[in-house]
Amino acid sequence: MPRTEASKNRATHIKLTRDYHWVETKYKNLQLEAKQNAQRKELQRRREAEENGRKHWEEGMEEENQMLQMQLKDDRVTEEIMRERDEEVRKINKGMHQVNEIYKDLANIVSYQQDQVDEVEVHMENANKNAESGLKQIEKAHAKQDQNCVIS
Repeated sequence: MPRTEASKNRATHIKLTRDYHWVETKYKNLQLEAKQNAQRKELQRRREAEENGRKHWEEGMEEENQMLQMQLKDDRVTEEIMRERDEEVRKINKGMHQVNEIYKDLANIVSYQQDQVDEVEVHMENANKNAESGLKQIEKAHAKQDQNCVIS
């Protein structure tokens, strides 16, 4: 082989080697860039997943907070109802004690009046006996008067 052809082959070989190294470097750079893009996309996907998870968690917390607030309102309403019921029961109890006192007072009045009615009854019986006794005495007196009386 002549020298010129050998030098051409050598020059072509060097050029091809250089081109090969350039393509290889470019290929490795593209691989690295693709790997970095994949990592960035994975990182972005994870961030979005975290953000969605956080939003979902916050929504869940907000719902739970709303449920707790509703439960607290329900508890307050229940407590108010129980307080009102307790107050009404106390009023009813107080009213029953007042009615009981009225019945006791009426029983005392009736008992006192019964004593007076019994006393009036005794006086009426005595008056009746006295009236009967008086009637008998008048009848006796009338009978004696009829015997002593002479009609001329």
